Amino acid sequence: MAFRRVGEDWVLFDPVAQRVEVLDATAALVWSHCSGEMDVGALRAEVRRAFGAAFREGSVTEALETFRVAGLLRAE
Repeated sequence: MAFRRVGEDWVLFDPVAQRVEVLDATAALVWSHCSGEMDVGALRAEVRRAFGAAFREGSVTEALETFRVAGLLRAE
């Protein structure tokens, strides 16, 4: 996977599927921490810390579900 900032957007390129996903700021932050070392609660805390009052409950779960449905996450 290639993960880059392009202008104001964050993009994730899946070379196997030849697909580009454009991520919002929350999804980009979640993706940047998807190393398998943080559980969902830790991801939530990191996003809450980064976005403060703008943090929206459910945003981390939604991002992870989007990644799962798109086949971007591997279970290990």
